[in-house]
Amino acid sequence: MPVDRLLREQTLGETRWAALDGSGCPVALFVERAHEAARRPSFGERLTGRVRKLDASTGGAFIDLGAKGDGFLRLKAGETYAEGAAIDVDVVAEGRRTKVPRLRLAGPDAAGLNAADLWRASLSGGAAARVEDRPAGDAEVHAAFEDALAAAVPLRGGGRLRIEPTEALTAADIDTAGRAARGGRAAAALAINVEAAGMLARQIHLRGLGGLVVLDCVAPIEKAAGEQVRAAFLAAFRDISARQVKALVPSVFGLMEISADWQLTPLRDRLLGADGEPTPETTALGGLRALEAAARTNRMGRLRLTLPAPAFAWLAGSGLNAEGELAKTYGARLAIAAGASAKPEVRPDE
Repeated sequence: MPVDRLLREQTLGETRWAALDGSGCPVALFVERAHEAARRPSFGERLTGRVRKLDASTGGAFIDLGAKGDGFLRLKAGETYAEGAAIDVDVVAEGRRTKVPRLRLAGPDAAGLNAADLWRASLSGGAAARVEDRPAGDAEVHAAFEDALAAAVPLRGGGRLRIEPTEALTAADIDTAGRAARGGRAAAALAINVEAAGMLARQIHLRGLGGLVVLDCVAPIEKAAGEQVRAAFLAAFRDISARQVKALVPSVFGLMEISADWQLTPLRDRLLGADGEPTPETTALGGLRALEAAARTNRMGRLRLTLPAPAFAWLAGSGLNAEGELAKTYGARLAIAAGASAKPEVRPDE
């Protein structure tokens, strides 16, 4: 169902958004990090670049975006630009670990919308949904982000959907363990396949996924049942946004192939490193969020945030001036230091 509410958690260095449908389920997430604005092209952003290299093999051009790196612009038949020529472009898909941002020629003016506004406008009902400001460490926002980073998510009727991104595609597998079967094998398979298809549509948006996605359905699945699974996925996906998506009826092997347009950098790429652990940046910002949450609860006490050394080093070089900015809201009673702990820790500062 369309977006009904938008939760906004604003903390130092980062704003996290969670879009919820009418049933209260999170259906899309968005992260803003102000300090990235000078170096990271964001969805919907309009930029002026220069043609760095024409690439006949791909029918496009690599555009030099200055401090924001390169982007790729696909050219229409007959279009050509001289290398070095200035060009105005819009970002239609953010970069990923192995891919540069995808661009298009600048279109009609976006009326000054920022990245968050454009993200909201891309969701069904998002532009009109009410915005609820949540405090640092809000449990509902936290749970939505944890859900989107989990390797597997539970299905309401029992069982789990496992989601594994690879370089070539995203694989989704249905685990029926713990699910009580009702009716015959075909009816039970159809029920869990339909539920998993709807969950996958939501998870694609939550995780910022795109490209090729393959759902391994539970057997048996005949053609009529496959059509229902496909229809369930497309209906759930289109309830959330108007992003371009295609889905095929599951094959004889039970594999349903999906192709969705990229839009945002996958959440996993934004928040985690190649080892699957939070990056120093994510760790530092999470620590600041925990410190703000503790400061709101303990309104008078002195508190100290201890960060792992890599996270503290990132924060020191980020230009955020964390202690000074926090003092404006909470007074000069919060301190930040490096420590030997593997995770951020907030404790009273005696």
